[in-house]
Amino acid sequence: MHTTRSRLTLASLLACSLTTAVWAQAPTESEPAPNPVDLLGEAPLAALLDRLGEDVALYDMHITTLANPFFEGRGATTIGSERAADYITFYFEQLGLTPAFPEADDDETITPNASYSQLFAPSEVRKRRGARPVKVLGSEASIRISDNEWAQLIPDLDYSVLGCSGTAEVEGQLVFVGYSISAGADGYLGYPPGTDLEGKIAVALRYEPLNEDGSSKWSGDDSWSMYAQLEPKVSAAVRRGASAVIIVTPPGIPGDTAQLATASETAQGEFEIPVIMLSQERADFLLSKADPEGRSLLELRKIVDESPAIIDMPGAAIRLSTSVDRTPDMTRNVGAILQGKGDLAGEIVVIGAHFDHAGYGQYGGRVQDTIHPGADDNASGTSALLLAAARLSEAYGDLADDANARSILFLGFSAEEWGLLGSRYYAANPIVPIEDHVFMFNMDMVGRVRENAIMVGGQSTAEGLADWLAPFLEKADFDTKPLPRGIFGRSDHASFFQKGVPCLFFFSGFHDEYHAPGDVSTLINRVGAVRVSTMVQEMALALATQPDRPVFVKDDGTGRSTEEPPQRQRSNVRFGVQPGSYDATSGGITFERVFPGTSAADAGLQAGDIMTHWGETKLGSMEDWMPLLAAAKPGDKVMVTYIRDGESHTTEVTLKAAGG
Repeated sequence: MHTTRSRLTLASLLACSLTTAVWAQAPTESEPAPNPVDLLGEAPLAALLDRLGEDVALYDMHITTLANPFFEGRGATTIGSERAADYITFYFEQLGLTPAFPEADDDETITPNASYSQLFAPSEVRKRRGARPVKVLGSEASIRISDNEWAQLIPDLDYSVLGCSGTAEVEGQLVFVGYSISAGADGYLGYPPGTDLEGKIAVALRYEPLNEDGSSKWSGDDSWSMYAQLEPKVSAAVRRGASAVIIVTPPGIPGDTAQLATASETAQGEFEIPVIMLSQERADFLLSKADPEGRSLLELRKIVDESPAIIDMPGAAIRLSTSVDRTPDMTRNVGAILQGKGDLAGEIVVIGAHFDHAGYGQYGGRVQDTIHPGADDNASGTSALLLAAARLSEAYGDLADDANARSILFLGFSAEEWGLLGSRYYAANPIVPIEDHVFMFNMDMVGRVRENAIMVGGQSTAEGLADWLAPFLEKADFDTKPLPRGIFGRSDHASFFQKGVPCLFFFSGFHDEYHAPGDVSTLINRVGAVRVSTMVQEMALALATQPDRPVFVKDDGTGRSTEEPPQRQRSNVRFGVQPGSYDATSGGITFERVFPGTSAADAGLQAGDIMTHWGETKLGSMEDWMPLLAAAKPGDKVMVTYIRDGESHTTEVTLKAAGG
C-alpha cells in the first residue's frame, strides 16, 4: 500500500490521532484559519502537550532528545551511542530500577546487580575471522636504490598499511613473487618446491593471471575467482619466510582499480609482519631499479600471466615500520530490573528496544558523512521503552504485598544495526538462565503509525498466543497488519526466539526516510507511539502476573517450523540505487537515485526507473528483493526488467562487490 508522506508541523503530528478542540475549530471556506495563539495561548506547544496528556509529553521529551544531532546518529561504538546509553541509564536510575548486570572488581569479585551496562565487543559477537577492527597507529616506509640515500615514502599517497598487517620493523631486499598463489587453476604453481624467502620482502600482485585485455584468465567473466583473495597471498609468502609483504595492483586492468586499499577494507587475516600496499607509480619505479634487467611493472606482470616466477630484486631495498592496534571497540547494552514479587519473581519478562542507529551513515545509512538521526529507527522504540518503564514501575507499586509477579527486564540494545549483535550477546550471556525468560516484547520503529495501523509479529511463537493477544489489540483499537515478508528475523526479538523464548514484535512500517538523514523527530506520530507503548505495558503486566507461562512454539509466522530465525540479511554486493520508497507493497521498486560507478549505473539504469523483475522473479516490494540481493555474489549477472516512461525494458546487470 502506498502511503502519502505529509510534512506536518510538530503540533499537527502530536495531535494527529485525537479529536480535540483544535480540530473542532478547523476553518471553513468562509472564515480564515484560526491563530494558534488564540486557540492555545501564548505557549501553544505546551498547551497542546497538556491536552494530549502526560504520557505524550514524556514521550515527546525522550524522542526529541534521542534524535537530536548531539547524539550523532547513535552509531554503535561511537560517542553518540555512549551519550544515548547514559541517557537511558539516567532515567532507569531516576525510576529506582535495579541495575541488571553484575560487575567484577580488580580482585575479580563479582557483585550482582551492580551495573546498568553490559559491555561487549561487536567484533567478538560476530565470531568471524578477521572481523576485529583495525587501527593503524603509525607507519614509516623508505626505499634505497643501490647505495644511495634512503628516500621517505608518503603514507596514503605512496603506500597504505593493510588491515592484515602486524606491528614490526623490517629492512631487506625485494623479491618479486608474481601473484603469490601457491596453487591455482590450470596447474598454476606460484612457488617452486623449496622456495625460501627468509629475510626478504616479497612484492606480490593483486588478483590473478590476466588476459591481454586485463580480465581474469580463470574466472570466465568480468569478476575474479577465489584465487584472487588477498589473505592467502600474504599467507603463502609468510609460510616461506618473508619478513614483509608488499601488495601492488597490476597495471592494465580496465577501470580505476589502482587506488590504495585501506585497513578496514583488508582486515581479513592477522599477520605478525608488515603488510602494505604500494602505489603502481612507486612500485613501477622501485621494481625497474631493483630488477637486474630493468623491467617495468607491466613487463613483470606479463611474465607471471604466462607462468609463475620468483625473481630476486637486488638493486633496491626497503625499510618498513608498522604499528597496528586490534583492541576491539566496545559498546554496551543498558538494562534495568523491575523486581517481581512472590513465587514468580525469579522469572523474567523482557521489554526491549535497540537504541543504536546509522551514525554518520557508516552503519547502513543511505548518505555517507551525514548524521542519520534515527528518530523512528529506533529512538521511537527506545522512548516507548522508557515510558513503559515509568508506567510499569507505578503499576508494580500498586500491587498487593502478597501478589505474585514476574520481574520485568527493560533492555536497550546496542549494535542492532550491525546484525542484532547486542541482543545476540545478551541472549548468550543472560543475567539468569535463558530458560527463566518467559517472554520478550520488542518495539522497533513504532513511531510512524499511519492510518491507525500497527504490525505485530510473533503471534505464532507460543501456544494460543494469538487468542491471548486479541483482547489487547481490540482495546487498543489498532488496525493490525501482518509483517512484510522477511522482516521477522531482522530485529532483536529474533535473538530470543532462537533461544526458545516466545516473543512479539511491534512495528509501524517502512517509509521514505528509513535509514536516511530525514528520519527526524518532527515526523514521529507521538500519539500513535504512546498507544503502542501503552498496549505493550498492559500486555506485559498481564503476562507478568498470570500464573501460567506461555509455551514456546518454533514458528516464526511463515508457516514453517524452524530451529532458529533468519538473521538480518547483509549483501555481499552493492546494486547502487536509492529506492524511492521502502514501504511500497506492489508495483515494483522505484529508483529515486542511481549512484555513479555502481552495478546499476553501469547497466544504464536511471533515477525514475521502476524495477519489476529480478531475473524471473517478480518484485512487488523491497522485501521481495532483499533476500535475492543477499544471496547474490560479486560477478553474478542478472537480467533486470524495469519500466521507463511507461515502457518495459530489460538490461543485464553485473553485480559488483559491496563497497565497489
